[in-house]
Amino acid sequence: MDGAVFATSVDGIDYIKFEGTVRYSHCAGLEAHIDQLFDNGLLNEIVIDLEDAEILDSTALGLLAKVAIEMKKRTEKRPVIFMARGELNNIIKRVCFDQVFNLVFDNKRQPLDELEELVGQPQDDETVLKRVIEAHRSLAELSKENESLYRDITSAL
Repeated sequence: MDGAVFATSVDGIDYIKFEGTVRYSHCAGLEAHIDQLFDNGLLNEIVIDLEDAEILDSTALGLLAKVAIEMKKRTEKRPVIFMARGELNNIIKRVCFDQVFNLVFDNKRQPLDELEELVGQPQDDETVLKRVIEAHRSLAELSKENESLYRDITSAL
């Protein structure tokens, strides 16, 4: 299933929902949304919904790492990830997200009706490369294990 990323804000909580296979080509709108969230300075809580996600590439994971890093800089709150158990759960733990997010496996939340798809403007190759590199740097910043995993990739890019 091709991927998509959606967002909404309800009662001071910002929700970001991933569906299907989310790759770097879906990340321009997500990156702009994340930047907007942190630029406005009115952060309360961020919830990431991965229950309908199948695959997140390293750029999408890096942007989620950016959310955790920026939240830690600004508040004591950890962002929350709702997800199903399975392979994506294993990937999330492998990149140390269990250390910087609150992971929730119970689907007891209410579905959101007013999600808006985050679609980015077409970008040139240089801009996309910069986004990919920055996302990998964010992943590397989360832990020593990640640093050793993503150092060579970031250098190669």
